Amino acid sequence: MKISHQWLSEMFAEGALDAALAAWSAEGKGAAYTRLLTGLGLEVEAVHAVGEGVRSIVVGEIRGKSPHPKADKLTVVELFDGTGVVQVVCGASNLPPLGGKVAFAPVGAVLPGGLAIAARELRGVPSQGMICSETELEIGADDSGILVLPEDWRAGDRLVDRVPGIVDTILELGVTPNRPDALGHIGVARDVGTKLGIPLRPPQVRRPDAPNTPGLVTIAATDRCGRYLGYVLEDMSVQPSPLWMRVRLHRVGLRAISNVVDVTNFVLMECGQPLHAFDRDRLVEGRVVVRRAERDEPMTTLDGTQKLLTADDLVIADASAPQALAGVMGGAQSMVHAGTHHLLLEAAWFAPPGIRATARRHGYATDSSYRFERGVDHGVGLERAALRALGLLIELAGGRCTAWTDAAGERPPQPTIALRLPRVAALLGVDVPVDTARAVLTGLEVQVREDSPEVWTCVAPTHRPDLRREVDLIEELMRFHGLDKVPARLTVPAEARAAAHSDPITELGDRLAEGLRDAGLHEHVAMAFVAESKVEFFAVPPERRVRVENPMRAAGVMRTHMLPGLLDALVHNVARHTRPVRLFEVGRTYAWPERHVPKDGPTAAIDVLLPRERAVAAALIYAGARGGGEAREITGAAVQALARVGLRARPIDPPAPVAHLHPGVQAALAVDGTVVGEAGEVHPDLVRAWDLPEGTRVFYAEIDIEAIPPRATAKARDLPRFPSTARDLSLEIPLTLSAARVVAALTAAASQRAGGKTGDEVRLATDSFGEPAIEVLEDYRGAGVPAGHRALLLRLHYAAEQRSVTDDEAQALHTSIVTAACEALRAAAPTVRPR
Repeated sequence: MKISHQWLSEMFAEGALDAALAAWSAEGKGAAYTRLLTGLGLEVEAVHAVGEGVRSIVVGEIRGKSPHPKADKLTVVELFDGTGVVQVVCGASNLPPLGGKVAFAPVGAVLPGGLAIAARELRGVPSQGMICSETELEIGADDSGILVLPEDWRAGDRLVDRVPGIVDTILELGVTPNRPDALGHIGVARDVGTKLGIPLRPPQVRRPDAPNTPGLVTIAATDRCGRYLGYVLEDMSVQPSPLWMRVRLHRVGLRAISNVVDVTNFVLMECGQPLHAFDRDRLVEGRVVVRRAERDEPMTTLDGTQKLLTADDLVIADASAPQALAGVMGGAQSMVHAGTHHLLLEAAWFAPPGIRATARRHGYATDSSYRFERGVDHGVGLERAALRALGLLIELAGGRCTAWTDAAGERPPQPTIALRLPRVAALLGVDVPVDTARAVLTGLEVQVREDSPEVWTCVAPTHRPDLRREVDLIEELMRFHGLDKVPARLTVPAEARAAAHSDPITELGDRLAEGLRDAGLHEHVAMAFVAESKVEFFAVPPERRVRVENPMRAAGVMRTHMLPGLLDALVHNVARHTRPVRLFEVGRTYAWPERHVPKDGPTAAIDVLLPRERAVAAALIYAGARGGGEAREITGAAVQALARVGLRARPIDPPAPVAHLHPGVQAALAVDGTVVGEAGEVHPDLVRAWDLPEGTRVFYAEIDIEAIPPRATAKARDLPRFPSTARDLSLEIPLTLSAARVVAALTAAASQRAGGKTGDEVRLATDSFGEPAIEVLEDYRGAGVPAGHRALLLRLHYAAEQRSVTDDEAQALHTSIVTAACEALRAAAPTVRPR
């Protein structure tokens, strides 16, 4: 939601907001708003200062026009800028006649995009400035020509003095679903005024001097439409809106269309109330009926899409056919156009659940449905919004109101809430002064009757559907009194703190996450819901998948594996940059168990009804568009994460290959003989299924957190006193032979050749965990390596405990180990050979 400071200022007495903000905080406007609104629960996501580049733009008057001597599409303009006549070359086709006014940037001006205006020649003709368009000034979206200004404006006047709000501060707010009142400037101003102690003064409105005509609107579905205000306007003139309104809408992210449509959008952003205008001449009998649609009843919406409606859809119909999908989108048949002269203006309240269901059913997410789904004001605010629009329409489009009606259906009651002041202090742990409580509730337009010093009877306003209980009012008091006023003290008794314990699975997940961060990976959080097509690649049959009854879009099942979410994130990144991607996620996967395993405990009866949740730490590495990447990177990251919890993991040949990893580039991760995870290259079929570029290599690892064995007691080891020496080994092996199997063969060969226990024997060195020191350095496939094969580069370290090792000793043992390991590997893969 975008909020304009200039617009907010107009909700108070002139200058009151700026003065109150300055008194409340000495920070700049943006910083003050950020602290103020975020403290009130309206999170400020961004602050933008706009319009500074327009300060030097002035009103220019056309004094003369002549064709450019060397360019048919250029015009030489004599322009008066208030101080003198200057010559400007212009390429626009919509130059006004002599005496017309335009937006002019003189020499020395700097436009919002950073363009500095200087004197120059265009095809040999000097040009002293620039006549600008809306887009060049960043005050609108019309780039079809220059900005033509009203003829009665005086040449030389600054544009910022003529158009209020052209220089502004725009706030982007994150509004929670329980605060529909904050989806308009009046709602935000109400909060700001209550916090700063300045009275709200919304724009004045006036009821029309026209007869009440009940037959104008009929509500047939009273349970779905609680109130419908309709106003008839005649002799209207549809034309472009004035510049101030176009700028105001542009600043909050809306595109100007015409004065009628712009007024409805203006009131939407000011009051948070969606409105709709019908061309009344296109309504059969000139009236509307709010009813449920017939099954498969057709209707064409404003975007030109034909919909077949259901009996659960609410429509605004004329005497014969639907003219709007209530609360979601208008219909094409009765839309306002350039020839419209008679309007029926709608302001209504629709039941939120029905609007939400219709919008989802037909795939719409409009500004109107967004607000109706959360609940708009059905009381004073609804009437104020309608009258505000009525006044603006009469002012900007001429005409007059000739009839109106206020049709009633079933509306939510206004809750009456007993507020116990002692309960406020007991629940918050801090005293809220009575005067503060009274001022806050009054500022929010809560009706307060002080029945006694300790109990107040409060009636919630219709613009706050979230205020239903006493705790809701207490939360409001805390919101405005200030969370910063809550004292920092420990309130949990020591006995309770001592009895509390954390979940060991959660603790392990946190430690693994720290290890993966240390390995240079970035944490990713994905939705637990995925499309069913994305779990087809993983070994969970359809009957074990956990399905969602009311899915969001196509995400109809709970994830059965962590890889789809990480691949989705990879695709998102690859589409936007060429840099490497290193991600991890700690989360859960879901599947119905193959069979029920009885468990004891207080939740045993519930556990039978729930799916199996598996805690997993998953990681993904992509080397970037330059290509390359090694499986050892992902294996190293997983091993480093397990080392963070005090466990030594090593890659071993997988007990059974997993289908989502490359057959020859995968390994199981084992801790003390227990398999706790897997690592390897993502299968090329999966890479293609996610539409990643051909040849992309992606590496994936996962750790089954629940499979991690208890940590053994750490044992101290002496540091080696004598240095080791290393030998590199390059093997040519089939793609289907894993690196883990090669390392296992080398380890077994080294173990068979170990000598006695005197400490003088040369043997494979060990790392800090006591494991053989064999490193996998490179996995190469390409030129020089036969098809179906790869070259694996390893490094073996040799040492003795009580002396240094000679090169001849290390080489002899190395040759013996390599020969024995290759013989063992050739039993499964005859083409293994040293390079």
